[in-house]
Amino acid sequence: MLTGNLFRTISLVLAASAFIKVFFGIFYHDKLYGWAKKHYSQDKRSLAVNLLLIYALVLLLVVWYATLTQYVPLGWILTLIITSASVKSIGILLNWKLVSEKFAEFIVKAEGKLWMVDLFVGILGVLFLYLALVIY
Repeated sequence: MLTGNLFRTISLVLAASAFIKVFFGIFYHDKLYGWAKKHYSQDKRSLAVNLLLIYALVLLLVVWYATLTQYVPLGWILTLIITSASVKSIGILLNWKLVSEKFAEFIVKAEGKLWMVDLFVGILGVLFLYLALVIY
């Protein structure tokens, strides 16, 4: 059985994930986005993409478990964010060909502006860290 404050734990996991992504986005920009482009350019989802999708779906299950069994004030914020992201992940699963082409095209077209993606993910990381340390 899961115990403790799952909302805090999930928020810390999401903050760490965001900061890791930002680290690689800043210091290994070409490698990270080259890797992403390579995976999104494939006809079928790669193992790495499947693992990221599984990660999103596991987070969805855990946050809903927490929502139903471990109520905390403002827990709905995390539940809403993760549910929205998981719906997007399911869309990726169901429409891989179309979505992957758009993602690969976005990486190519936004080459000089991908730092904005890293900035957005960094802001999300700070939000998740704030939720973990102050709210939950």
